[in-house]
Amino acid sequence: MMKKFPSIFNDVLSPVTPGPSSSNTCGPHRIASVCRRLLNEEPKELRIRMAEKGGYFDTFYGMQSDLAFIAGALGKDFLTYNLSNAVSDAKKEGLSTDFGFTGDLPEFPSELAEITLSGKTESITATGVSLGGGEIEITRINGCPVRLDGKTYALVLFFASGEVQVHRKNRPFSEKEIDELKEGKKIRRSSQLVPVFPFRVLSDARLPFYTAEEMFSAAERSGKSLWRLAIEYESALTGESEDTLLSYAEKLYDISVGAIETGLTRISDFGGVTSPKADRYARALSEGRLFPLGIADYGCLDALCIMEHSNAHGKIVCMPTGGASGIIPAAIINAGKELGFPKEKQIQSLMTAGLIGLFFYPTHYTGALGCQAEIGIAISMASAALASMKTREPRIIEAAASLGAQSVMGMICNPVNGYVQVPCIVRNMTAVPTAITCANAALAGMDHIIPLDETCRLMLQVGKKLKPCNQAGTFNISL
Repeated sequence: MMKKFPSIFNDVLSPVTPGPSSSNTCGPHRIASVCRRLLNEEPKELRIRMAEKGGYFDTFYGMQSDLAFIAGALGKDFLTYNLSNAVSDAKKEGLSTDFGFTGDLPEFPSELAEITLSGKTESITATGVSLGGGEIEITRINGCPVRLDGKTYALVLFFASGEVQVHRKNRPFSEKEIDELKEGKKIRRSSQLVPVFPFRVLSDARLPFYTAEEMFSAAERSGKSLWRLAIEYESALTGESEDTLLSYAEKLYDISVGAIETGLTRISDFGGVTSPKADRYARALSEGRLFPLGIADYGCLDALCIMEHSNAHGKIVCMPTGGASGIIPAAIINAGKELGFPKEKQIQSLMTAGLIGLFFYPTHYTGALGCQAEIGIAISMASAALASMKTREPRIIEAAASLGAQSVMGMICNPVNGYVQVPCIVRNMTAVPTAITCANAALAGMDHIIPLDETCRLMLQVGKKLKPCNQAGTFNISL
């Protein structure tokens, strides 16, 4: 079995997706896209069952999971497709849909769904899990245990006996390799899958470090900036060049800038429990009617713009989730402006943020462990990125990251009416000055006490003690 190591661009500064949610919108699209490839023909029926006590129960429609599943089953490109057309397009293309909740499925993992996709001649049933932050896993196909995560090329063999086998590689399978795997076996059919993530992950990767302590120690020994170590890590994991990785980071930066601009001026299609307020906030700010917060003045506004753009189904970069997508870019962009840093330097600090996020990977950045695993991790990443703008000292940056995560440890996930609007939007705004404060505290020499590796483990321990939102934190109100 391939080892599973996180990628900055696949797991942390990821996914690039229409809002509002990485786990409840992007995850379902990726799962359905994989199922479509497994079917190998145009689907005519999509049937989905979820647990009555699972995470989808309160958020399935509010976070557009239903539309995302349909779009994936139809083979729509998620970054250009208008999700609001999913139901009508399904009817036009002859795809019937049936969504339901049952007591027969486990409530954990939180976002687990049993998907049956049928065409004219074939039908598959798969168990798909959206793990958080856009990460997915197919754990069963037609009742057979498998492991498909969409990060590698895979060949799926369907045996005449009903058995299903999965073979994975760093590159596509050639016809010769497929024939060799089929030779002497009673294979009914096969499906070849391509990665649904931005970069493939090498199965034989030798990484420069595996823990935060190893990384910070390496930075101290070598004198390298953390953004440079981030590039070295991602290159070792994916096999991509520095130029390719920095170019992709610039693309993520540009998408975030675009989200800010659109969120301020061109919001439409905004259903839910609130309405866009970024333009009013900007007006109040320019007219001097708000308390001054320094660089956080426009940092809070930019976070608000990104989140409102996200909730209008606009394209965002989840950092590390859709519910926390406004924090890191807003903090970096406005700190960069204040310090006179060019775009290149801001992108380097974005890479530092991504590097810090790697070590929180065991949480999968999922709200099932509380909002601490979304907003809290984003604050940690942003705090480290800001500190890196002022110093190259690794231990100061570690202190900023640890303090950032500690600042909201234990925060629950408690959406209203299943939407990522209340309290997520305002939490993105308040997270920006919090990240600045934590960076300043570290730069001033405040003791963080808990090393970053231990902070990550503590967040997991605390998260497991929190009641998930579907049990304790989701509120339904009449509007």
